[in-house]
This record gives sequence, C-alpha cells and structure tokens, in this order.
Amino acid sequence: MGVALTRSAQWTAAGYGTRTLEITPLNEVILKEIAMFVESFIYKHPQEAKYVFVEPLEWKTNLDPSAFESGYIVSETTVKSEEVDKDGQPLLFLSVPHIKIRSLGQLSRLLLIAKDRKLKEAQACIKANRDPVTKILGLDYNTVKEDTSTVNILDKITKDEDPESEIKMKVGMLLKQLDLYLLNHSLKRISLQICLNPTTVKNDIELLKHFSGKGEQTVLESIDYTSDYEFSNGCRAPPWRQIHGEICYVLVKPHDVETLCVTCSTEGVFLNGGKTEDEGEINYERKSEMYKDLVTFLKEKSAKFSENMSKQVSLQNLEIS
Repeated sequence: MGVALTRSAQWTAAGYGTRTLEITPLNEVILKEIAMFVESFIYKHPQEAKYVFVEPLEWKTNLDPSAFESGYIVSETTVKSEEVDKDGQPLLFLSVPHIKIRSLGQLSRLLLIAKDRKLKEAQACIKANRDPVTKILGLDYNTVKEDTSTVNILDKITKDEDPESEIKMKVGMLLKQLDLYLLNHSLKRISLQICLNPTTVKNDIELLKHFSGKGEQTVLESIDYTSDYEFSNGCRAPPWRQIHGEICYVLVKPHDVETLCVTCSTEGVFLNGGKTEDEGEINYERKSEMYKDLVTFLKEKSAKFSENMSKQVSLQNLEIS
C-alpha cells in the first residue's frame, strides 16, 4: 500500500500547511480497500498478524478508552493491550488521544472496535503515516524508492539475520500484493473517468456568463477568470499548477452565497482556498469535494443557481446567441 498511497492517493498540494489526504472518490475507494484488508488480516493471517513492526504506527484517534474491552487493560485515559512483544511492551498503547500500534493484529482489532468509524481511523492513520510499509518492515523497504519491487523486498528480507525473517517475508509479500491490487484498482477507476479539458471548461464558463448578470432570473450575478492570460493550450493556470492538472480559476458570485473561488481541473471542479487579500494570490489547497463539472458544483453550492438553472434549457442544448 506504500506506492499506492504515494502515487495513486490524492493529497492536498504543498505550500499551504501540511499535506493531507484529500476527500475524493478515489481516496475513499483506497481507504475502504485498505480497511477491508486490515480488518480481516487477523483471521486470514493469524501468524503474520503477530509480527511486531519496526516502528509503531502513531496517530490521533477519536476512540474512547471505554470502547476497548477484553484483551485490554483500560483506565480512564489510557489503554494497553494484554498482547506484548518479547520485551513486555504492549502492541497497542493509547494515551488519549494519541495511539501507537505495533502489529497488524492489533490494527485489525482496532478497526473492528471502531465499527462504523473505521474509515475515519484508517484515514487518520494514513494521514499521520505517509509511508506505513517503512514503519512496518524497516527503512530498507522504503516504498517511495523506484526500485521497490516484490523481488527486492524478498531479497532484502531473506538476507536478514532476524529469526522471524520468514514471517517478515510473508508480511512483506502480503503488503506488496495489496499495493499492486490498489494500484491496478486505481488505474481502472481513473480510466473510466471522463476528464475535463480546457475547451470543455471554457465553453461551460462562456455559457454561464451568457446567462449571468443582474435580475432574478439569471443563474449567477457574475463569473470571471482570475487571470486574463490564456496559454496556447487553453489553460490559464500557471505552468507549475498545470502539472497538477489544473486548467483555470474562476471567481463566481451566486445570488444567494458569498463569492466562490473555484479551481477547474482535468479531474473535476472544486472550491479552493480563495485569493489572499494582500497579494491576490490563489490558495490552491482544495476546500471541498471534487465535482464532475462547474454546473454540478454550483448546483450543490447555490440553491438559487439550481432553481434558475432548472428554468433554463439544459446546457448541452444551449447555444450562445
């Protein structure tokens, strides 16, 4: 799951605080698959579930100590697993709200305890542990490296003098299989998505402009690009943002909500952090879910837009007069 998390999962852009896992349909699919894998691990792979991580996975949990029952030593603010390593250290330790887990077995139990909150816990864990495989298997198995293949993982593990190398090898193989599955699953999902392009986005904006202005029947008060400069490829986003698939940014003023600063990208449309007052720069970090197009986004954000749009002919059949 290391490469899948670093390459396929969608993180907020660097430059405005810590990068975090975004709320996107693709990330939700990845989280669900990881949660299913981990939750069933203790039953499907009981021996490998006992393997002790090189470093613990740590994050802030929303679980209360009272949620833990048999198999744990519970106080008002702490929880210790009865299961310990060879040095007598617990494989799960919670000191509200910080939790440390050192085996897939305990991670599996935690998700079972979390129940309907398991995806939130999985998300919090992944946000805090960008490369979990390195913590589980060790620095030599850093999944960010290009050469991290199944063969390399096996070669490194089999050369270890650790007496538990066989179990470590099996854990490494299982994680690699999950990683490949997540990557393939992500690629299939992405290939089915219809991407936006500069021409489509430009046409949508021009059509919305045509039906915007003063008056109660218009769909918007105004919609304007943040930049007048258009590159030869039709994009208005700066080149260093085009690398991320961003096409342009628009300021949209609906009739019933404040002005929205919107990013249009090849993946879809979303609310960004707005323009800074002092320098007029765009805060590129995503602040909403991803929507398939500008109209869908605006229908969600503005009841008046949705109402007035329903009175117009469908955008696909409109022509600028």
